[in-house]
Amino acid sequence: MSEIQPAASDENFELLRQEPFFEVVVDLVAGYLASAFDDAASGEVDEWTLTCFPATNRTADSERLFTLNIGPMETLYVERYTDNGETVDYRTVLYTSLSALMRRTGYSLDGLTMANPLLRFRKTELASADGDGVVIDWFLSDEGADDQFFGLPLDETTIRPLAERLVDKGRGPYARYHNRRFAQHVLDVMKEDV
Repeated sequence: MSEIQPAASDENFELLRQEPFFEVVVDLVAGYLASAFDDAASGEVDEWTLTCFPATNRTADSERLFTLNIGPMETLYVERYTDNGETVDYRTVLYTSLSALMRRTGYSLDGLTMANPLLRFRKTELASADGDGVVIDWFLSDEGADDQFFGLPLDETTIRPLAERLVDKGRGPYARYHNRRFAQHVLDVMKEDV
């Protein structure tokens, strides 16, 4: 039997639960999954995976708290930045359908940037998005950025078109990194919210 990957381990999930940002992270993931799928629980592992403290782009001063992947592509993650072991900032990164977001807001990509100056918008070059993905990111330290982010129509009308495209690409390569305890916690919270 192969060794459990750290990102899939109970230990990493327990570390994540100690994060002051934990409840926000759970709400972000639950909201994204609810927007992407009618029944997120039925697609766990086959359509989406969730990791805890993956090694992706980790440095001495930053690490991801989690990554949500749909099919072969990452779609949501939060990075924590530290200085001398103390947390100094968080960065949220979310992918959605560019065409759907422009349709819902009435803004072009440049218009979205001008209307939301504390957020960063850029077209993703990831092939899985078929040219219709936009990545939105923001730092918690930018006062008001959270209001701009949560003011966007990031729901089934903008997230689901990208999610459907990604699911059609087939199962992603991340099953061995999937953290079942974290996923179950998120799914339980989603059930409570219904």
